This record gives sequence, C-alpha cells and structure tokens, in this order.
Amino acid sequence: MIEGIGIDIVNISRMDTLSTVALHRLFHEMEVTYALTLQEKQRSEYLAGRFAAKEAIFKAISHGDGKTNFKDITILNDLHRKPYVKTHPFGQELQFQVSISHTEKQAIAFVICERL
Repeated sequence: MIEGIGIDIVNISRMDTLSTVALHRLFHEMEVTYALTLQEKQRSEYLAGRFAAKEAIFKAISHGDGKTNFKDITILNDLHRKPYVKTHPFGQELQFQVSISHTEKQAIAFVICERL
C-alpha cells in the first residue's frame, strides 16, 4: 500500500563546495566512500542525487521524528545501477522505491513510500 510520495530537486553546484564535516554529516560512510572514488563532476552529480532522494524520502513519510538525519539513510546502486534504499530508521514496515536523474545543472529524485 502506498503511504506517500516525495520529490526533490537540487542544484548540483551545491555539492561542489561541501566541507569534509558536511559531507560526513549528510551522507552515510558507504556513500562517502563511493563518492570519493569518482571524478569531481560525477561526485557532485552523485551526491546531489542522493541528497535529493533523502529529501524526497522525508517528504514521502510526511514527517520527521526530530532525531533522524540524512546520514541515517543510505542510498546505493544495485548491479544494474538502479538506486535503492539500503538502510533507513523508519521501521521494517516501510519500503522505498527511488528514482534519481540529473541534467547538467540539477539532480532530481522521486520516491514512493510503501507500507508492507
């Protein structure tokens, strides 16, 4: 059953100047590790897409508990490069479907939250 949907768009250039502290505050260690293997342009696109997806997840659940932060949500790619939510703190009864895309300047993410 669909619990909610969320969408978010991010200017990729916002990711160009993230400090190391901000990078580790917003992204899970697995996301950071992968991002650091990418060239600068690809890294910014990757991070912007993940950030947009995390914002979309918060919109899809329609609330935050005040304790959860972006780092608590991990978004990786499967073997076919499809993004998926590996970890989240919202309970096992919620599952998320994620789509991420980008242009030269912006990344967009769409999320469907399902209650199992």
